[in-house]
Amino acid sequence: MRALLSHPAVYSMFRRLVGRDSTRERYAREHLRVQPGQRVLDIGCGTGDILEVLPEVDYTGYDLSPEYIERARRRFGHRASFHCAAVDERFSPGTGFDLVIAHGVLHHLDDGEAATLFRVARRALSPGGRLVTYDGCFTPDQSMLARLMLKLDRGRHVRSRAAYERLARAEFAEVESFVRHDLIRIPYTHLIMECGTAPPSRP
Repeated sequence: MRALLSHPAVYSMFRRLVGRDSTRERYAREHLRVQPGQRVLDIGCGTGDILEVLPEVDYTGYDLSPEYIERARRRFGHRASFHCAAVDERFSPGTGFDLVIAHGVLHHLDDGEAATLFRVARRALSPGGRLVTYDGCFTPDQSMLARLMLKLDRGRHVRSRAAYERLARAEFAEVESFVRHDLIRIPYTHLIMECGTAPPSRP
């Protein structure tokens, strides 16, 4: 399964099969809350599918997979900018973003790599901007099947809610998290985190 999902078309098809369009739209509406014209940085953008539920924005996507980036450019290159790069201390996407998205990324990163992502995201955001993350999560109340699916996930660093929040709070003072068991068609548990920077100072 891991090898199959490395193929961009298979990856997009799999996400469509297990996901729900209405749920993606609700996720974008309730958690991303993007306004037209805002600047959006997507770290680990995959094939850029999130653009299907976003308004017209100034969107920049980065992913480690050249194949994913190639497919993203073919599909959405007319309305977005895509780049192939690893997120490390040399990664410099710029500043002034209203929103940074890291969708399904953290559970692929060890703690040191995750800390770098949070640091990069904080530096990229404008005052008052937000980072939104979305990852598989272990919880005490999840079903045995959901826990099994998480253990089989391609990401080898699925964490507990507290572990994700601890990493986020090293860089962000404002962290709000939401546990969801119903976002896709298969038994699975997700954690959505909204991490905020300080709002702009008022004169």
